Order: sequence, then C-alpha cells, then structure tokens
Amino acid sequence: MRIDQSYRRFDIAATLSPLPGNRAIATVDVTTDDPARIADLGTGYFLQIRKWVESNDVAQLTVVFDECKVAIDHYADNVDDA
Repeated sequence: MRIDQSYRRFDIAATLSPLPGNRAIATVDVTTDDPARIADLGTGYFLQIRKWVESNDVAQLTVVFDECKVAIDHYADNVDDA
C-alpha cells in the first residue's frame, strides 16, 4: 500500500510493508525542493519515519501519514510566521 501526496510544499511518500502476524511497518519520507526547509542537507529529507503498526491495514498507514502532516504544520507555521 502506498500514499503519495503534496502538502504545504512538501512531498510525502508513505508505504506500508507487511510483516508476519498481520503486522506491518509504515515508512514515510517527506521531501521538498525548497532548500530552506530541508532538515538534513546531506540526505535531502525533511522528515523520515519508520514505525511499527499493529495491522497491515491502510487505516494504520493513514494515521502515520496524518502524524507527519501535523509535524509539517508545526514546522511550517513557525517558518512561515518568522
């Protein structure tokens, strides 16, 4: 399962990889073309998340995806208000 979306000038790619026992690992990579917003200039990523989830279900991936959007909102609001 995969979700790709642009959000507040960030590109979010989220995947869910199945594990034994119907568990999964959610992987979310957040990138941007705006060099002022890149947290790690060495990798080009703003944010990377690897999280175990209880089931191999798109709803679990959506929760992690939405958590990343909250982090983006917090960061972008601080930057845009500066």
